Amino acid sequence: MFDASSIVRPKTRGPRATARRYVARAFARVLGLALCIPAGLVAPSQLQAADRLGEQNIVGEWWTEDNSGRVTFFKAKTGTYTGRLTYSKKPRKDVENDDPKMRTRDVVGIILIWKLKYEEGKYADGYVYNPEDGNTYRIEVTSTGKDAIEVRGFMGISLFGQTQVWKRYR
Repeated sequence: MFDASSIVRPKTRGPRATARRYVARAFARVLGLALCIPAGLVAPSQLQAADRLGEQNIVGEWWTEDNSGRVTFFKAKTGTYTGRLTYSKKPRKDVENDDPKMRTRDVVGIILIWKLKYEEGKYADGYVYNPEDGNTYRIEVTSTGKDAIEVRGFMGISLFGQTQVWKRYR
């Protein structure tokens, strides 16, 4: 007979659990992420569709999932893709930045996303700056259609992250 008392449950209290919850909440706040999808579950048909749309599909202005901001993607001189925050419902200063000199700058107009490389139908190996907590995270972007992209922010490996769908601004 199975004894349920022998199961080791993960700690839900303590400094590590608190830190994990804090980081997850802070990242979710800045990007307004509402949907958590495990990494690697992008259907092959989505990647084929993204390849048909071409590498330049990400270029342009995109609404965040909750329409609280817009990010404009462009191809940088290095050949990678970069995203600049061009609109925010709540514009403010970058007060959480680790660099005291940067804390007086407006968040609208800063580069939020950089070093995205186009590989096999998706944009990978990029970084995203979170002005809510002053931290930088990894990011991947997948085109799901001409007017939609999936943006996945994560720490370390893609499995530990969250995804949201952004719509093209018209």
